[in-house]
Amino acid sequence: MDKIHLSKLITDFKVVLYLVLIWLVSILFIKFVKDRIIGGLKESKGEHVYQLVDKILTYSIYTVAIILTLNALGVNIASLIAALGLFSVAVGFAAQTSISNLISGIFLLIDAPFQIGDAVDIGGTTGVVLSIDLLSTKLRTFDNIFIRIPNETVLKANIKNFAKFEIRRIEVIVGISYDDDIQKAKEVILNFIKESPLFLAEPDPMVMVQELADSSVNLKVWVWTRRTDFLKAKDALVHGIKDELDKNGITIPFPQIVVHQAK
Repeated sequence: MDKIHLSKLITDFKVVLYLVLIWLVSILFIKFVKDRIIGGLKESKGEHVYQLVDKILTYSIYTVAIILTLNALGVNIASLIAALGLFSVAVGFAAQTSISNLISGIFLLIDAPFQIGDAVDIGGTTGVVLSIDLLSTKLRTFDNIFIRIPNETVLKANIKNFAKFEIRRIEVIVGISYDDDIQKAKEVILNFIKESPLFLAEPDPMVMVQELADSSVNLKVWVWTRRTDFLKAKDALVHGIKDELDKNGITIPFPQIVVHQAK
């Protein structure tokens, strides 16, 4: 083997070794930063902040690794960057939406109206938050449909977070007959609520007359429950009120229309 071939072989080996070191250091550095630097973000700031910072960090380090790789392979980085600069001007207008979504994602990160795992309503779309990414927020609806919403749309929408607070209020309208004792009906309903472990004693449950309707006296029932028990408590409340009113001879009337025939 002549000296020229040997020298080329050594050079190629150095390049390969350099490339291996670039990617090995990049992977180890990402792992180190995740474990030692940003790992605490998951508990202190939430899963969504951790994921977003993790993606920005990973993309940035891999970008640097790719540039170093191209440079090691003899690619003229300056010329490539200039070409990309001209190309970026051409596609700049097409990227406006992406940039807007990216900026909106940063504002969502700062404002933090919800976290991963929260049940939310975003502009009329209801579901559980799966992820908050750089460009979009992803939900799984309660009937198991995947939905992707651009971050710009999320930022502009009305957001309801059903998981923000630990307790929630249930409201139920109950109609009783005009012939029944209103005070007795209130006592029956309140006694049932106080005896059930699903409902909270504080804040106080309330039963009040809402209106004198055409066929019934309508009572509004307010009761508080733990967020995790909301659906079960609402079902138990409606079912229990019906049973207790029946047991105490209080009628829940159906709509009636009285027709008078002229003689």
